[in-house]
Amino acid sequence: MDSYVVSLLDRIKEQYEQWEASPPLSSAELTRFFGAIGRAAEVIGRNDIAAEAERILQRTNRQKERQWTAEEALAEMVPLLRRCYEAEETDSSPITSLPQRGGPEAVVLLCGNDPLFFAYLRGSLQTVSWRFITLPSFEQAAASMFRLNPDCIIVDIGEDHLETPSFLALLENAGRASYIPVVIVGTDGRKAVHLKWYELGADDVVVKPAAAGELFIRVRRLVEKKRKIDELVLIDELTGVYNRKYLPRVYARLRSDLERSGTPSCLALLDLDHFKQVNDRFGHLMGDAVLKKLAAFLLQHTRGMDTVVRFGGEEFIVWLAKTSTGEARRVLRRLQRQFASEEVEADGARLSCTFSAGFVECDDPNEPLDHWLKLANKALYAAKRKGGNRVEEARRQPSHANGAQNETQHRQAGKQRWAVALVDDDELARTVIADLVRKLAAEQEREVDIYEFGDGLSFLESPLCEHGRRFVVILDRVMPKMDGLEVLHRLRRRRTPHKVMMLTSRQDEREIADALEKGVDEYVTKPFKWLELEARLRRLLKELDE
Repeated sequence: MDSYVVSLLDRIKEQYEQWEASPPLSSAELTRFFGAIGRAAEVIGRNDIAAEAERILQRTNRQKERQWTAEEALAEMVPLLRRCYEAEETDSSPITSLPQRGGPEAVVLLCGNDPLFFAYLRGSLQTVSWRFITLPSFEQAAASMFRLNPDCIIVDIGEDHLETPSFLALLENAGRASYIPVVIVGTDGRKAVHLKWYELGADDVVVKPAAAGELFIRVRRLVEKKRKIDELVLIDELTGVYNRKYLPRVYARLRSDLERSGTPSCLALLDLDHFKQVNDRFGHLMGDAVLKKLAAFLLQHTRGMDTVVRFGGEEFIVWLAKTSTGEARRVLRRLQRQFASEEVEADGARLSCTFSAGFVECDDPNEPLDHWLKLANKALYAAKRKGGNRVEEARRQPSHANGAQNETQHRQAGKQRWAVALVDDDELARTVIADLVRKLAAEQEREVDIYEFGDGLSFLESPLCEHGRRFVVILDRVMPKMDGLEVLHRLRRRRTPHKVMMLTSRQDEREIADALEKGVDEYVTKPFKWLELEARLRRLLKELDE
């Protein structure tokens, strides 16, 4: 990038930072500033930039009475920023090579302190079905990564941040558990610096000026790679069904159903009968064909809400969602009859196989996954001992069950009442969320106190904030008298132990960044996805007991 253009961008960035700290701007202020930018662009011979500045002037002059926020002014600048970041001869029309909305969605985390470059990216990639979240500090990004669960991270970095602890923590978190690709964007074009970035964990390095179209292709490639890796980690290579690593996810979902609605599920452990003889007599090609056949058969003859997992060797798990004991037995017997009539062909041979099954009804959310696996395994061995091709239900131990029930009741009796403060100027929203809170409390057999406030100031001045009781605060971002971010800031300044959920706008990702920076525990975007709201609220309510 030409050094004069760099200086011009520095000037725009400095002015933008001043706008952020000031009240709303008048059109006259914008006109004066962009007039100066246009004249400076002409001096350095960049008539294309000057022309874009002139177009902004014409638009602002048509709205002389309007008040502008810093973000609105930045959005107006996107065409001008394109001229700065892309080659001088670049066509000013929108990027036409990018897909329209409706393609694969992705969450992209933008991390760094270059609001101009990030505004340029968001503005240029409006037709892409990506959601951008901007967090200015590496500390915020590293701490929030698992909650945001991005598909890719774009880091704008200077050489002085190369090995800071916060930057290294960001790279380390991106490599934990689920792979998250990292693209580093910087102005340093030296090979040694790029090698250092790769050594630290970067997946790609881009040097400014970086055209949005090229960056899109590189990020999309990494997102696709991440999704393939995720699939390989959780999918059994031979049969194409989930592997045992997926089981905790299934159990978390079905346990949530049990806690929410009291609906049990059934875990069935299946084992092919005489599978060793198949391998010994017909060879491993036939053995693999049998495993593939059973996996495909189970996928075809179970419901979309059910889950098929290869547990290991010739054992499979079928987790029947929202299914009682009687229904599970009927389903498993039907599957046995149908599979016994199927034929498997491999390497010129044909044969039929059967399987045995042991199952258990999962009706207690307090029990761990291993508890149900052990019970289903015992039932499976019982089926095997009785000759195979049978379905056996796990024998429950009443004494243990009654003891667990008594223990649960004892824990419930000793728990304190939940307290929830709804701070939102929308009465309908308060009513709906209050109903959801009461529903969650009833499911857990809990008592709950709900307090409603129409604005943030009345909440902070209420007696509720004077004593030390711990509660969940559901806080709207935009309210009269005092907005949600200021309420959050004051709560954290008082070092209160409350759990805070922020209700933010889906249209402004900066709101999410600001809320995370000020210490929010959860956020939900409007319009609500009710399952997401319920899951996040459930988590915060449970944390009141910790």
